[in-house]
Amino acid sequence: MSQIPYLFNQLCEFLDRNYFDYLVKKYNGNKYVKRYSCWNHLLTMIWAQLTGRKSLRDIVLSLKAHSEKTYRLGIGKSVNRSTIGEANSSRDVAIFRCMAERMMRDVANISIVRSDLDEIFSGLAVAGLFAVDSSTVHLPLSKFPWSVPQRNGGGIKIHTMLDLLRNIPVTCVVTGNEERDQTFMDDYTYLPDCLYVFDKAYVKTTGLYRIHMKNAYFVVRRKDNMRIAIIRSDKDANRKDRNVLDDSIIRFTSRCASHGYPEPLRMVSYYSTEKNDTLVFLTNNFDMPATIVAIAYKNRWMIEVFFKWVKQHLHIENFYGYSANAVSIQIYTAVIAFCMVAKIADQFKLQCSNYEFLRALGVSLTEKTYLVDWMKSFQKNGHTDKYEMDIPTLFD
Repeated sequence: MSQIPYLFNQLCEFLDRNYFDYLVKKYNGNKYVKRYSCWNHLLTMIWAQLTGRKSLRDIVLSLKAHSEKTYRLGIGKSVNRSTIGEANSSRDVAIFRCMAERMMRDVANISIVRSDLDEIFSGLAVAGLFAVDSSTVHLPLSKFPWSVPQRNGGGIKIHTMLDLLRNIPVTCVVTGNEERDQTFMDDYTYLPDCLYVFDKAYVKTTGLYRIHMKNAYFVVRRKDNMRIAIIRSDKDANRKDRNVLDDSIIRFTSRCASHGYPEPLRMVSYYSTEKNDTLVFLTNNFDMPATIVAIAYKNRWMIEVFFKWVKQHLHIENFYGYSANAVSIQIYTAVIAFCMVAKIADQFKLQCSNYEFLRALGVSLTEKTYLVDWMKSFQKNGHTDKYEMDIPTLFD
């Protein structure tokens, strides 16, 4: 009679083992390895994320508490701090980065969780809504001397494109703190008829024109010092919403900006009552109501909430190693864990927040019960709404 696998093993079945083995072979990840394989390493890091471990010592102590189970969990026997530390510092980051990219592609078509946004944009011929931004994880130079010092000290940046309808990352790149946000505008994949929302840091005319040439749309905050000429202004076009102060057609007049974006643009001025300030947006979508332009930008802040959520609940500010390699591997395995949880939540049509789901998983990983039965039991209890995040007020 076959034994029921641990819940942890059933969760890891949502990882593409064949693709991971392909990456390990491609990058010689198991070369000279006798015991602690790349798969053991990945599962250790997934375990650390799901159980909320904050250090190597913390990981090892949690595994020692289940020492008779670690082999069947797929983590291996006698895993110690030096073994994990050596793997984090020496394994090729490309294995974990490519696996994270594969997981993000796998969850790209999960069910929409932001039905409120879907209803707003579904009638506007917008195929998708995405936010692009970066978040800095600050690192003390005394412990991370490889980090390039900036005004705010050392650190690394996580450049991310977030699907706002599904609340999942579709692109995630880790770089040094010194890299400018707009440098990576050309590295993102833009799909036709989709809307991409940016902050001021991404006002790069050649990058915006590339989006336009892909038959995609963008909304971005205008920089105050940008030189423009107004082709047409209609201050009374949006009197249904008195917060819309102006809706104009403009073009850039400076040599560099006009060369980078040679076509007309739409400029919407919107008064934010919460912020008591007027915000000016640029977009290449001439049909979208001006109020919806403002709503699209408001929801850009969900990527900030996503960064906060990941840092707090997937513990990427408590690093398991001090090398650049170890930091990058930990971030990419956090993305892998996030996408794995998103796949499971979508398959079982989970009606609670991912945070609540993670908390329950973290104390149940060594239970011997079928995942479908565990999920049924979990869903019977009272939970908060599926979309549980600190939604800010407009332009908060």
